[in-house]
Amino acid sequence: MEVCRIVSARKLVLILACIVLAAVTVWVHYEVKVNLQQPTELASGGSVEQSGNLQVGEEIPDFSGVDLDGADITLSEFRNREVVVLDFWASWCQPCIRSMPSLEALNEAFEDRDVEFLAVNVGVGPELVREFVEDTEFTVRVVMDEGEDISGAYGVRGIPQLVVVGRDGKVAHIELGYPPLTRLSEMREDRLWDLLEELTGRDGV
Repeated sequence: MEVCRIVSARKLVLILACIVLAAVTVWVHYEVKVNLQQPTELASGGSVEQSGNLQVGEEIPDFSGVDLDGADITLSEFRNREVVVLDFWASWCQPCIRSMPSLEALNEAFEDRDVEFLAVNVGVGPELVREFVEDTEFTVRVVMDEGEDISGAYGVRGIPQLVVVGRDGKVAHIELGYPPLTRLSEMREDRLWDLLEELTGRDGV
């Protein structure tokens, strides 16, 4: 399972500074390597019960922000009306990019099934995101998280990370990373498809 670790602008500056100093001392070089190690949680990937501040079965905190078009958006506006799929991603993250066709397919399949797909872009400004969306013809609604307020509040440490929220406002599923093998990626999509079918059924809540 492949995951990109999120590095904020401030952390990125520190890391770059450490890389420069690494040419001077072996000790600094060692520190940089330690700081960039992937967390065990991210290395495992796949479907998990808990990630950061999110736990399957527990209510998800609300967030407020804007989408790529500048429209205000809150998570709570969908409560009791729609299932929400949050996909945390960035344009520099290769596993995120590889996961997009699957997300697009699900978005199209459940377009009339009261499911709202929100692609939460982490740490990148709107100009670059807009350029990427136009170049790739990405159609999922993009929520901006340039300051990492949303991902930070949820404790998202790696991307892609997908979170499914039921109509009741509780976390129904968490998926970390994106598998490099076609068979595993198909299993991931089937797993999400079955879950959304269940959540959007007549008895789904």
